[in-house]
Amino acid sequence: MKTFLISLLLACIPAVRAEILVIGHVKNDIDSLTAKQVQDIYLGRSRVLPNGKFALPIDQPSPLRAEFYEKLTGRPVEQINAYWARIMFTGQASPPQQLPSDEVVMRTVRENEGAIGYVNKASADKTVRVLLQLD
Repeated sequence: MKTFLISLLLACIPAVRAEILVIGHVKNDIDSLTAKQVQDIYLGRSRVLPNGKFALPIDQPSPLRAEFYEKLTGRPVEQINAYWARIMFTGQASPPQQLPSDEVVMRTVRENEGAIGYVNKASADKTVRVLLQLD
C-alpha cells in the first residue's frame, strides 16, 4: 500500500525537465550539429566534428546526464552505461570525460576548440556557440 501511495504521489508531480543545449567553442566554424551527429560523437562512433577537427565530448554527472541521453538517444542512462561497459571491454573507445558542473563544462569548451558539451539552457552565455537544443 505504501509503495502504491508513493507511486501515485510521484505520478501527480509534474516532471521538471531541463532544456539542454549542446555547446561548442565560439570560434568553431560549425554553426550547428544534428542530433545524429551529436549521438555519434557521444557514443564513440565518430571522433571528428564535421569540419574535420578532433571532437572532445564532455559529459556531466546525473541527473542532467540521464536526461541528456534520454533526449538524445531515447534510451535510459542505464543502457548507455551498459553500452560503454561493452565498448570499453573490447578496447574500441573510451566514454566521454565527465566534468562536475555546467560552469566547468562551459570553461572547458571555451578553452578547447574541439570540445563539445551540454549544459542547462540557463547556464549558457555568449562565450560559447549553441550547436543543438534538446527539448
